[in-house]
Amino acid sequence: MKWNRILVSLVLLSGAACGATTTSSAADDATSSDSMFPIWGDEARARGYSIPLPFGVNLSYMNMRQDVSVESIALSGLQIGGRPIPDDMFMIGVGDTREKSKTENLRLDMWVFPFLNVYGIVGHTKGSSVSQISVNADPSQYGRLDPNRLIAQAVHAGYESGALQDLNFTLNFEGTTYGTGVTLAGGYQNWFGLVDTNYTQTSFDILDGKISALTVSPRVGYRFEFQGISGPSHLGIWIGAMYQDVEQEFKGNLSDLNLPSALDGVVENGRFDVKQHLTSPWNMLVGAQYEITQNFNVLTEFGFNDRNSFFIAGEYRF
Repeated sequence: MKWNRILVSLVLLSGAACGATTTSSAADDATSSDSMFPIWGDEARARGYSIPLPFGVNLSYMNMRQDVSVESIALSGLQIGGRPIPDDMFMIGVGDTREKSKTENLRLDMWVFPFLNVYGIVGHTKGSSVSQISVNADPSQYGRLDPNRLIAQAVHAGYESGALQDLNFTLNFEGTTYGTGVTLAGGYQNWFGLVDTNYTQTSFDILDGKISALTVSPRVGYRFEFQGISGPSHLGIWIGAMYQDVEQEFKGNLSDLNLPSALDGVVENGRFDVKQHLTSPWNMLVGAQYEITQNFNVLTEFGFNDRNSFFIAGEYRF
């Protein structure tokens, strides 16, 4: 009776506000290798395992949309006509928020052991989030002759008239993502399972500092064997889930944002501080991978529930 004949890795990236997914395939059966990696590879082949070629280069594209719950949007350092106004003057109510992003990634990976893959990733992310906000102020907080009271009255009047309600607060962002991760994989006969974990940081153009993200994604699937265009080939299909823990406090300069025109006369300078969290950290995944040759494979994956995503990747192994 043969032991496991599958050892595949699926390497998934998520990132800020925004994230990403990457993958590597199992190679055709091999009896020997010139590389010292993976360690214990020859022993695994002797037991009937199919070992991926040790090194991989992967290019991928991901389009993601997800629901975000905004806890608060705070403005500070505001001035009107050169006069500072209190940070707590504006009461900003936030409605539903939808975030979307597009990410291109390059990943380099290596099988250290037949069951353990390590990798590094670098990529570019571009996206936006749009929140429905309403801006109001309470004139009773300020003195009768205080100019801030007049400002508050004007803002309150705009709110009452509907001019400062249901405004679009848009964050357009892009930046560079980099990180590292590990994948544990194994299987029995044509069934396989794996768990990928990675940590990334993204530097966005409109935000202070970096946004960090931890992503964990388990998957289980089945691999079909058939005759391909250049010899024995495989098609793997799977289901799984993705968990994301993303830093969700964004700070920056208001001058870097496209503020609603209704606010042009209210704020001239200042900063923003947005606190939010993902509506759900989990979403479901389904995907498939086709091995064109021992060296080349392509993959696609779809995510659904509160986070909808489309992912496609091409990989070269050597």
